Amino acid sequence: MAFGRILNNAKPLAGKNRPSGRYAMNKLRFDEKRVLRHALNTSGLWQIAGRVRLDFPRFLRTLKRLEKRGLVTAGKGTVRLTGLGRAEARSSGLRSGREVAGRLRKAREVFTRLAGRRPASTGAYNQGYMTVESVFNRIGLITDMDDVDAKAVAVLGDDDLLSIALCLAGRPEKVTVFEIDARIVEFIEETAARLGLPIQTECHDLREPLPRRLGGRFDTFVADPSETIDGLRMFLGRGLGLLKTGEGGAGYFGLTSIEASAAKWHRLQRWMLAHYALAITHILPGNAYYHNWPDLLSQTRVFSLKCLEAPPKRRWFNSSLVRLETLPDFRPKRIGRIRGAIFNDDEACGDTGEGVR
Repeated sequence: MAFGRILNNAKPLAGKNRPSGRYAMNKLRFDEKRVLRHALNTSGLWQIAGRVRLDFPRFLRTLKRLEKRGLVTAGKGTVRLTGLGRAEARSSGLRSGREVAGRLRKAREVFTRLAGRRPASTGAYNQGYMTVESVFNRIGLITDMDDVDAKAVAVLGDDDLLSIALCLAGRPEKVTVFEIDARIVEFIEETAARLGLPIQTECHDLREPLPRRLGGRFDTFVADPSETIDGLRMFLGRGLGLLKTGEGGAGYFGLTSIEASAAKWHRLQRWMLAHYALAITHILPGNAYYHNWPDLLSQTRVFSLKCLEAPPKRRWFNSSLVRLETLPDFRPKRIGRIRGAIFNDDEACGDTGEGVR
């Protein structure tokens, strides 16, 4: 299949015709890129102000800066990109909403075919694959928030093949996958090589610290963590340790109310806010649904209830999507080895074999 033909020849690796990702990302400030991205969609000043995710005084300061640089012209109730501003937006990897939507549709067609070929899920790593619709629910927000294009993205655990979907739907500078399952790693590597996707892989057990060379090198991380306290701190601590210093970094992760009580949510949020300069910007309930996994009944046998002897007829396990955004004082931190239980606690759906309930 000619991937470039399917996606209008917009391959993520464009060689000499594409400005260096690092150069492009440094040309514009964080807030300037936000304003220019929305100016690609509308010339209405108030519409931009309502969508740009900057406080109003900062938005106006940014607008004045962009006008002084000759990137926009501001009229009565309008903000219009100049030719220079449009070129600057493109060189920084910014795309209009229409472009993003079109690429998402085409990417989903390709991804659906690819996902059917991946290795079967295994209980050894507590795997349960998201539906294709759910993957693109997640991708939709990540791309809409400008957290993919021209960005360095880390994916922590990738049995859902989010790395592939991100590259099909967006234009990341690079995507680095940290995954313990060698079968998944091999599948991602083969797919990336065949389609020319900018994906790097690290076959890695996240209980162990990540390589020092990668700390503080990423703009965005994505994870679907296991939901013990140690499991959550493992995935999110590793992800936050990969983000760059300062504002504008983003983290995305799934969190259920099925294996995580409100008390656990509270404990996790207190830990994050106490140790990192960040804000929780989004919580989207029911964002992802998962295929029923093959060993569900054997796991739930520990509850000894007759009603659990029949498998579910529909998909039922779902998670909310949480988005984090780093603040100016954010600093990545390196955390050591995780020694506690990462799959099984007294809120889990059953016995995963990690220990007795």
